[in-house]
Amino acid sequence: MLFGCEQIQRVVFTGSRDASIRIGFLYSSPLPGTTRNGAELAVHQLNQEGGVNGIPIHLIARDDKHDTSRSVELAEELITKEGILGLIGPDWSRHALRVAPVAQRHEIPMVTTYPTNPTVPNAGDFVFMCAFTDAFQGELISKFAVESLGVTTAAILTETGRAYSEGLSQFFANSFTARGGTILMQQFYAKGDTDFTEQLTAIAEDTPDVLFVPGFVPEVPLAIRQAKEDIGLTVTFLGGDGWDAPELISTGGMALEGSFFINHFLAQPTAELVSEDTRQFVAAYTSMFGILPDGPASLGYDAVRIMVQAMQRSKDLTPRNIRDQIAATTDYSGAAILSRYDENRHAIKSGVINIIKDGEVQLHQVIKP
Repeated sequence: MLFGCEQIQRVVFTGSRDASIRIGFLYSSPLPGTTRNGAELAVHQLNQEGGVNGIPIHLIARDDKHDTSRSVELAEELITKEGILGLIGPDWSRHALRVAPVAQRHEIPMVTTYPTNPTVPNAGDFVFMCAFTDAFQGELISKFAVESLGVTTAAILTETGRAYSEGLSQFFANSFTARGGTILMQQFYAKGDTDFTEQLTAIAEDTPDVLFVPGFVPEVPLAIRQAKEDIGLTVTFLGGDGWDAPELISTGGMALEGSFFINHFLAQPTAELVSEDTRQFVAAYTSMFGILPDGPASLGYDAVRIMVQAMQRSKDLTPRNIRDQIAATTDYSGAAILSRYDENRHAIKSGVINIIKDGEVQLHQVIKP
């Protein structure tokens, strides 16, 4: 394997006689936090498999503590002081939007974990996404609503001031109407709200077939619980990947029964639709950490493996060649399946439709692009 002259310093010694390939990793604790678990599992497995042509991988993890400025500072530090060959993360779109220009300026390949904002790769050709975009999941959940549920009308309950919720609401609305559906109403709430009576009462008067709530815990389960228990709303509730949190069921209780949400992954290894690679990931993760993996954990795992597999395919281990090999990724199978990257470096992958049934999240359907 040949190394570009300007990148020899990025294959470094770590106190022993063995060189290592450094990969930077940005994450946020405590939420989602589990992206780091997935990344560490991937590195552990890859090193057991021989690393990159016999050279071990060294993951340098940094916690941005949900601080955007800190995330940018850490990215600069990882690139300029730690000599990383690639950057994984960060966990949130608002951080990734600021970190991506840093990676692009230094021409270091970057693969995000949990971010879904489709504008993240606009920073340039070195920036890729592991999660599907909000535009993509809005398309998939509307496809499920129209083709699988057979609905024709919808209402939307959006968290105002949150780019994720506002953007996903718009993408869902655009796709739903393009498929012949009608958006009857859109209502709004703010982060931290606990009373949704006014919004839900207005929605109930329009009697939509489904109510799309692209938000997060605790507001989403609180709103759904109030809708069913206080307002008597009997619609089917739909959501995005923001629903993926352990507190969803404990907060919403039985009011969530029959609701659906889209996600990247579900740790249900007995399901017929789950691939063998997914089953192996779930088993390995559970063995290492003592808990089942969630969506963010799967994204941390896949982002690292996509990056390292690109390194393994690179004849000359330079950031530019690694970037080119990430772009050439096809039919990747790990915790989830990624078909390819499009021209905008968005991940083209299937979405998992989960149903809340018998008080737990269960795999309902896999929606292909």
